[in-house]
Amino acid sequence: MDLATRTVEEHENELGVGEKPRLRASVRFPIALPLHLVASTKQYDAVTDNISASGILFHLDELLPPGTQVEFLIEIPEGTIGAYQTAAVHCVGRIVRSYVESSTAFAAAVIEEYSFQ
Repeated sequence: MDLATRTVEEHENELGVGEKPRLRASVRFPIALPLHLVASTKQYDAVTDNISASGILFHLDELLPPGTQVEFLIEIPEGTIGAYQTAAVHCVGRIVRSYVESSTAFAAAVIEEYSFQ
Protein backbone atom coordinates (compact mmCIF):
# COMPACT_ATOMS: atom_id res chain seq x y z
CA MET A 1 0.00 0.00 0.00
CA ASP A 2 1.49 3.36 -0.96
CA LEU A 3 1.57 6.45 1.22
CA ALA A 4 -1.29 8.21 -0.61
CA THR A 5 -3.82 5.40 -0.11
CA ARG A 6 -3.12 4.74 3.55
CA THR A 7 -5.63 6.00 6.08
CA VAL A 8 -4.86 8.45 8.85
CA GLU A 9 -5.52 5.65 11.34
CA GLU A 10 -2.90 3.44 9.66
CA HIS A 11 -0.36 6.27 9.89
CA GLU A 12 -1.22 6.89 13.54
CA ASN A 13 -0.91 3.19 14.38
CA GLU A 14 2.47 3.00 12.67
CA LEU A 15 3.73 6.10 14.46
CA GLY A 16 2.25 5.08 17.79
CA VAL A 17 0.09 8.19 18.03
CA GLY A 18 -1.91 8.12 21.24
CA GLU A 19 0.50 5.70 22.89
CA LYS A 20 2.77 6.68 25.73
CA PRO A 21 6.42 6.56 24.69
CA ARG A 22 8.28 3.59 26.13
CA LEU A 23 11.24 4.75 28.15
CA ARG A 24 14.15 2.42 28.75
CA ALA A 25 14.72 1.71 32.42
CA SER A 26 18.37 0.78 31.86
CA VAL A 27 21.15 0.95 29.32
CA ARG A 28 21.35 -1.94 26.85
CA PHE A 29 24.67 -3.61 26.16
CA PRO A 30 24.95 -5.31 22.75
CA ILE A 31 26.68 -8.63 23.40
CA ALA A 32 26.36 -12.14 21.96
CA LEU A 33 26.57 -14.77 24.70
CA PRO A 34 25.38 -18.39 24.85
CA LEU A 35 22.04 -18.76 26.62
CA HIS A 36 20.38 -21.95 27.87
CA LEU A 37 16.66 -21.50 28.45
CA VAL A 38 13.81 -23.54 29.93
CA ALA A 39 10.22 -22.57 29.12
CA SER A 40 7.23 -24.79 29.84
CA THR A 41 9.52 -27.78 30.57
CA LYS A 42 11.17 -27.48 27.14
CA GLN A 43 14.86 -26.60 26.77
CA TYR A 44 16.27 -24.20 24.18
CA ASP A 45 19.70 -22.97 23.18
CA ALA A 46 19.80 -19.30 22.24
CA VAL A 47 22.18 -16.36 21.81
CA THR A 48 21.83 -12.96 23.45
CA ASP A 49 21.55 -9.83 21.30
CA ASN A 50 21.61 -7.31 24.12
CA ILE A 51 21.37 -7.26 27.90
CA SER A 52 20.36 -4.62 30.42
CA ALA A 53 19.97 -4.64 34.19
CA SER A 54 16.26 -5.41 33.82
CA GLY A 55 15.96 -7.50 30.66
CA ILE A 56 17.43 -9.37 27.76
CA LEU A 57 16.83 -9.72 24.02
CA PHE A 58 17.85 -13.03 22.46
CA HIS A 59 17.27 -15.10 19.35
CA LEU A 60 16.44 -18.78 19.06
CA ASP A 61 14.85 -21.32 16.72
CA GLU A 62 11.27 -21.13 18.02
CA LEU A 63 8.95 -18.24 18.82
CA LEU A 64 8.01 -17.97 22.51
CA PRO A 65 4.71 -16.19 23.24
CA PRO A 66 4.58 -13.17 25.56
CA GLY A 67 3.68 -14.14 29.12
CA THR A 68 5.74 -17.35 29.02
CA GLN A 69 7.65 -17.89 32.27
CA VAL A 70 11.33 -18.62 31.57
CA GLU A 71 14.42 -19.68 33.46
CA PHE A 72 17.77 -19.21 31.78
CA LEU A 73 21.51 -19.41 32.27
CA ILE A 74 23.74 -16.90 30.50
CA GLU A 75 27.29 -18.15 30.01
CA ILE A 76 30.04 -15.54 30.29
CA PRO A 77 33.22 -16.93 28.68
CA GLU A 78 36.66 -16.19 30.08
CA GLY A 79 37.88 -12.71 29.16
CA THR A 80 34.46 -11.36 28.15
CA ILE A 81 34.17 -8.92 31.04
CA GLY A 82 37.83 -8.79 31.97
CA ALA A 83 37.81 -11.80 34.28
CA TYR A 84 40.20 -14.65 33.61
CA GLN A 85 37.61 -17.26 34.45
CA THR A 86 34.22 -18.24 33.16
CA ALA A 87 31.05 -17.14 34.92
CA ALA A 88 27.31 -17.59 34.55
CA VAL A 89 24.17 -15.71 35.51
CA HIS A 90 21.06 -17.69 36.43
CA CYS A 91 17.86 -15.72 35.74
CA VAL A 92 14.13 -16.13 36.17
CA GLY A 93 11.75 -13.98 34.18
CA ARG A 94 9.02 -13.84 31.57
CA ILE A 95 8.73 -13.11 27.88
CA VAL A 96 7.32 -9.62 27.27
CA ARG A 97 7.73 -9.41 23.49
CA SER A 98 8.52 -11.78 20.62
CA TYR A 99 8.77 -11.46 16.86
CA VAL A 100 10.27 -13.03 13.75
CA GLU A 101 12.76 -11.14 11.60
CA SER A 102 14.56 -12.63 8.58
CA SER A 103 13.39 -16.15 9.55
CA THR A 104 14.87 -15.80 13.06
CA ALA A 105 12.73 -15.82 16.21
CA PHE A 106 13.51 -13.11 18.78
CA ALA A 107 12.25 -12.79 22.34
CA ALA A 108 12.60 -10.08 24.96
CA ALA A 109 12.37 -11.14 28.58
CA VAL A 110 12.16 -9.11 31.75
CA ILE A 111 14.51 -10.39 34.46
CA GLU A 112 12.65 -10.84 37.75
CA GLU A 113 15.39 -12.64 39.72
CA TYR A 114 19.06 -13.37 39.09
CA SER A 115 22.12 -14.83 40.77
CA PHE A 116 25.74 -15.18 39.70
CA GLN A 117 27.35 -18.61 39.59
